[in-house]
Amino acid sequence: MHSPPLCLDCSDPNSAERYSNVVDTGLQEIEVETRKGVEENCKVSSGYHTLLVGDRYLIVKSSKPISETTSGELVLISADIFNHM
Repeated sequence: MHSPPLCLDCSDPNSAERYSNVVDTGLQEIEVETRKGVEENCKVSSGYHTLLVGDRYLIVKSSKPISETTSGELVLISADIFNHM
């Protein structure tokens, strides 16, 4: 059974849907800097959130905090990330 496509296109930015139900999943992408095989520094490069859009959740990867509106592109997530959701 296929779900109907999710349409997020909006030609009028003033009518963009506001996302009041943003959930931080707790999953983070960590960037590790090494020198000669020794970890020198690590930092969070992005986090994963979910936005409730209608009756579905949209998984969002962002290097910035999510606000009332957001923009980006729809791409498939890796199986590794999907399995941790």
